[in-house]
Amino acid sequence: MPRGANAQNTPRKSFFDTIHQITSDRGFDRDEVFQIVEAGLLAAYRKKYKTLDNARVFFDREKEDVVIVANREVVDNVVLPGMQIHIDEALKMNPEIKIGDKIDVEEHPMEYGRIAAQTAMQVVTQKIKTLEQNKIREEYSDKIGELMNGFILRKKGDLVFVDLGKVEAILPPKQQIPNERYRVEEKIKVLLQSIEYDTYNKGLKVVVSRADRRFVQKLFEMEVPEIYDGNIQIKAIGRAPGLRSKVVVASTRGDIDPVGACVGMRGVRIQSIVRELGNERVDIVEFNEDPREFIRNAMSPGVPVEIKIDHAAKEALVVVPDKDLSIAIGRDGSNVKLASYVTGFRIDLKTESQFSEEMSSPEARRRLDELFTRQPVEEQEEEGTDLTSLPGLTPRIIRILNDHDIKYVEDLVEMGEDDLIALEGMGRATAKRIMEILAENVEFEEVEEDEAEETEDTNETTGATDTSEETV
Repeated sequence: MPRGANAQNTPRKSFFDTIHQITSDRGFDRDEVFQIVEAGLLAAYRKKYKTLDNARVFFDREKEDVVIVANREVVDNVVLPGMQIHIDEALKMNPEIKIGDKIDVEEHPMEYGRIAAQTAMQVVTQKIKTLEQNKIREEYSDKIGELMNGFILRKKGDLVFVDLGKVEAILPPKQQIPNERYRVEEKIKVLLQSIEYDTYNKGLKVVVSRADRRFVQKLFEMEVPEIYDGNIQIKAIGRAPGLRSKVVVASTRGDIDPVGACVGMRGVRIQSIVRELGNERVDIVEFNEDPREFIRNAMSPGVPVEIKIDHAAKEALVVVPDKDLSIAIGRDGSNVKLASYVTGFRIDLKTESQFSEEMSSPEARRRLDELFTRQPVEEQEEEGTDLTSLPGLTPRIIRILNDHDIKYVEDLVEMGEDDLIALEGMGRATAKRIMEILAENVEFEEVEEDEAEETEDTNETTGATDTSEETV
């Protein structure tokens, strides 16, 4: 074979090798990749000849060759190289050709100049990136909130990059367990938290977490079959990553001890979870309908000697022995803060000596008893429009909103896009979509104007204003 032919064949073979590599490594459809490459080659042709009207790409997969075929007019004086061919060149391809005829001319795009090649590469790179992003959405959008296994690829500053198999995910500093060390090539469990648009790199990024409360929940579901089967429910989770988690559980069957099932025989289940959390303390709290008993359980390892409840204000006074104060508070206040979070009561913690000193007079004790023995007022459920009434809100989005006590459309309309982005598990794109759905389906501004007009009309008619209501 002539030396020149061999030199031309080599890049063409490597081109097909590259296509095969892309399709096998990234799991792309071969035809999709060829369409992308075709667009890139045509862009290179247009860069060279300033036209595309008469060109098409032809892949010869058997011979592993690729050419651009251009239908050109035979002329004696070439003015438009992309549209015309000189008679002398045409006669070499067809001895019977004459001026004015049309002839198909084959060109190898691999032999184009540097600028045209760069243009082709830019088009291919951009379209491959778009294809990758579509694959990421298709593969991982339905897996947000799930537990995944991966390997640590590398670290860049405080960022940790995790290989999830088909995508490279980011573990940001705020989603890491404090003081946890991450070693390259080490196996790691993470929660798929969100898929976000990266404004810096102009593409999608997959964000994973080990600090999310749902990470603890998924570990329990994995280690405790009764939770996965629904025989035990996780009612609430409070977490201070790296310090302590409190998991509230309740049994749906009378013959199952929810705390014992989560602990496991000789503590094997809870120990496995604690190890995965880097020895973070995990308290399993049994739910109780009685707020006093529920708070008592939630304060563990602290042991309250007295608990007083103000049902109306959702406040609780918890008294503990003087020697147990530091245990009840917990490191950095984590124990009492998490107990307050999972129970829904603001907890005022006092020692026995503090309580005795403050309650030294009978009058003070009487006022305290009056305050904390009020019976709970029957709560009237606020009428609200269910989130499911908004078309376009997926079950996943509704679940995230419900996790943050956003139950009704009326709650949602009071929030801005920045408020939504700040919610755990909510990405920027999702928040923007929610605002678009609200704008399309809720006419709250018009309602407010109508109500204001009605109020003005009423005031004009009565000639008086209800100042008591304004004060309230």
